[in-house]
Amino acid sequence: MKKIFVLNGSRQKEGNTTKFVRKIIEKLDKNIFETEFAYPQDYEIRFCVGCHQCFINAKCSIKDEIELLQEKILSADIFIVASPVYLHYMTADLKLILDRFSWWAHTLRLQGKPIVVLSTCSTNGFTTVLEPLCEIMTFMGGNVIASANAAQFPNQINNSKWINEVAEKIVNRIVEHADLPPQSNPFIENVFINAKASMMQQVEFEKNSNKELGESKYWRETGMIEFSRFKDYLAAKNKEVKKGNENQISATKRTF
Repeated sequence: MKKIFVLNGSRQKEGNTTKFVRKIIEKLDKNIFETEFAYPQDYEIRFCVGCHQCFINAKCSIKDEIELLQEKILSADIFIVASPVYLHYMTADLKLILDRFSWWAHTLRLQGKPIVVLSTCSTNGFTTVLEPLCEIMTFMGGNVIASANAAQFPNQINNSKWINEVAEKIVNRIVEHADLPPQSNPFIENVFINAKASMMQQVEFEKNSNKELGESKYWRETGMIEFSRFKDYLAAKNKEVKKGNENQISATKRTF
């Protein structure tokens, strides 16, 4: 089964944003895809306090349920992030959550995972939700494969022809990428180049200060720091995963 994790920035579990997401999920084969929905009130997540410890340790110092939410996202095959437009931006709840993920933008933590970005609005303001969310996901190493907005005026939410056409296009993208290993794109490659330059500066700092920083440690442990291109790193990583799966299958066969 392929896992889809949906993070909805709205607290309205029966609101327009949920309705939009469900129109997409309903078109997916239930024998292939399983979906879990999450809303801000489902997790105890406190405000970022600006202590910068996540940049130093590659881990947030605040003890709440942020790591549980992060694990849900990382273990999913497809990540859908959605938000209604609140004053021409994403919801405060969603911004709060993403603030607590800040160090992911330095470590490309989403590692080429397919991302779908969705928004809903009354009449306008969706570009200042979709564009920042797509940018944030890209900085975090996510491969944005689709993005869309559904408005109340004109009534796209309840326009079955319109919403079915949009949902079908997004479903096709999800199905296509569900069977692919994590992918890069030109936008992520630019992020990778700049992030690696920053990591090399951190490495120099570590040598001079005799201190280890969490973000550069993550780059070393994953092997990213050895590559000039993110897509080459992902290809090497996928090769290792594939080899590990083959070894596991061989070991299982030997037990029978």
